[in-house]
Amino acid sequence: MKKILILCTGNSCRSIIAEALLNKYIDGVQAYSSGVQASGRVNPNAKKVLEQEEAWLDSYHSKTLDKIMAIEFDLVVTVCDNAHESCPLFPKKTDVIHIGFEDPDGKEFKAFEVTLNEIKERLLPMVEKKLNGDKMNKNVFKTNEGVKISFTGVVAKQNIIKMVENCATGQCECMSDETKKKITNMQVTGVDGNVELQLTGDIAKEEIEKALAQSKVINKEK
Repeated sequence: MKKILILCTGNSCRSIIAEALLNKYIDGVQAYSSGVQASGRVNPNAKKVLEQEEAWLDSYHSKTLDKIMAIEFDLVVTVCDNAHESCPLFPKKTDVIHIGFEDPDGKEFKAFEVTLNEIKERLLPMVEKKLNGDKMNKNVFKTNEGVKISFTGVVAKQNIIKMVENCATGQCECMSDETKKKITNMQVTGVDGNVELQLTGDIAKEEIEKALAQSKVINKEK
């Protein structure tokens, strides 16, 4: 189990959201969060947006670094400039990366939704790539329009396009005919190493995960 620390200033918004999303969506990791000047409270809107995402746990709380310094982290991610500039030394040689996000504290709830989506789109793929190196990783997210799949690591955009074309022309056998009928549009974006596939339609995340597990194109990438 890889251990990851998300570090910011107050540990009330961004780092709490990132901790929860990593624990919900990334297999094989245990994420923690802390603040260099922890506020001691979780912003109510941070809790609300995570509850909306079904990612909130009552164990999440704002805490200072001394509470977790005994843990040997595999990766530390700073999510604000202040934490990046004042990031302490850890007991072992730990990789530290910086992925900054605008602080939603004091703003309307919509700002917290934006922050959550940005963390999903930027931080989660970066962490996967950093931890797994030469492997292909995929995450499936339920969206308002359907399902989004994020491919990171060793993945060629052209192969994802090929998978979509096979599906559209009936050449793939990984997806059931029932699921295919539900999909109204498929769009591939991004570049090699960071590709997104957006599927539009009344489809369940579990249907797509099952199809990906059977895809010959995807399993060639592994």
